Amino acid sequence: MTDNFFIPEQLTVRGGNPVQGTIKISGAKNSILGLMCASLLTDEVVTLRNVPNITDVLELGHIMRDIGVDVRFNPKDRILRLHAAKIIKNEISHKAANFRASYYLWGSLLARFRRTKEFDNLKVCMPGGCSFGGKRPTDFHEELIKTVFGADISVETRENEKYSYLSFRLPQTEPEDLCPIYTTFKSSHGATFHWLLSVAGSDNIKMMYNSSLEPEVSNLIDMLQKMGLGLTGSERTGIIYDGTNRNLLKGVDFEVIPDRLEAATYALLALMTKGELQIEGINFEHCSPWLGQLTRMFDKGIYFSPDLTKLNLDFRNHNSYNGFIMQVTPFPGFETDLQQIWTPVMALAQTPSIISDLIWPGRSAHLAEMAKFGLNSDFHQFDIVSGQQATVKNLFINIHPSAFNAAQASGTDLRGTMALLLIAAAINGTSKIDNPSFALRGYPNLLENFFNLGIEIEASSAGNSIPALPEI
Repeated sequence: MTDNFFIPEQLTVRGGNPVQGTIKISGAKNSILGLMCASLLTDEVVTLRNVPNITDVLELGHIMRDIGVDVRFNPKDRILRLHAAKIIKNEISHKAANFRASYYLWGSLLARFRRTKEFDNLKVCMPGGCSFGGKRPTDFHEELIKTVFGADISVETRENEKYSYLSFRLPQTEPEDLCPIYTTFKSSHGATFHWLLSVAGSDNIKMMYNSSLEPEVSNLIDMLQKMGLGLTGSERTGIIYDGTNRNLLKGVDFEVIPDRLEAATYALLALMTKGELQIEGINFEHCSPWLGQLTRMFDKGIYFSPDLTKLNLDFRNHNSYNGFIMQVTPFPGFETDLQQIWTPVMALAQTPSIISDLIWPGRSAHLAEMAKFGLNSDFHQFDIVSGQQATVKNLFINIHPSAFNAAQASGTDLRGTMALLLIAAAINGTSKIDNPSFALRGYPNLLENFFNLGIEIEASSAGNSIPALPEI
């Protein structure tokens, strides 16, 4: 029997030792939730392999069980089986407030209902997740639902509940005057995933312009094509749904791609602790942005296995390095999800560094927590007017050479919390990280991995548990 997933209130880290050992990379956190929701587009069994054992998987699994999906998980073998033979409920509970990507359920369920007629409407609790500078809007996801389905959308506030609900009602037939093209001003991983899941319920040609280029998008496209969805093109050329599907899709046995962000995090942990690490199960093409930066910083200590499945890092005697400028851009550029992980690495450089982030310009709360460890930085937000007269925000961070010390700090979001743990592991002394639950959303077997690499880490006895999913 699988144990419940324990989430401690605090982690204690005794740092200062170089890491040494091997890490096997898990399935991509930024893929798995969309792949799980794709299982709603069929009434046949879907088997997913290389599934990460993270809280998001468990929470989405329980939400799907609430609406009638048979969900079974073997975290040891990394296998998840989902069977949506029948959906018994058309309301997504407040559990969805725990993580943002629960909006993938909107389009996939509405697409299913168009085929099965199980329901003609859907009510969903507004999603939660990491917040960067306030509440993150879902307006372009609502517009997506209107564009694909022509659905009516209303907001419902219930007495004695702190959550708001969106109500979607499908028209009896898809309106003929719907624009076939969907786009977002900035390319969006979440919007691209959501569009791919939604169009399975349309009877007409649909196209997405300015889709995300991230490898996880390709992973979902591959799965939907194997399930029988009429997709052509790619995330690089524009995605086209041919409008030919009229039924539910087929079941599939499918593998989740390796998590490039997890691989980057452990690589930078090795750098910060001046350790030696072997990373297994890596996809080098997906890791090219951060790996390219490492190879520019160091002319030795970075080795590839002949079959390109393993990365060996030896930073035990690395030379000092200079700071650099990081312009965050969509893949294949610098990943916005890693700018917080890079921040302490930049702070250990001999010269100043700069991070510029137009994708999530509100992602700055971690800087105050890192300052407790000695991070010397300042940041500004600017309005940028493009040649198309569209105004966007830019986060501009100056990172100065810093001397870190042990401290107590609090997690603010997924990657920012993990960055705090990297600092704590790299410096001498005992540090405490409060509210570490964010990191457990994206890093499977976190405590076990740290321990196996030689990092003394201890979880508080106080905390909460997420019930385990039924075993396969």
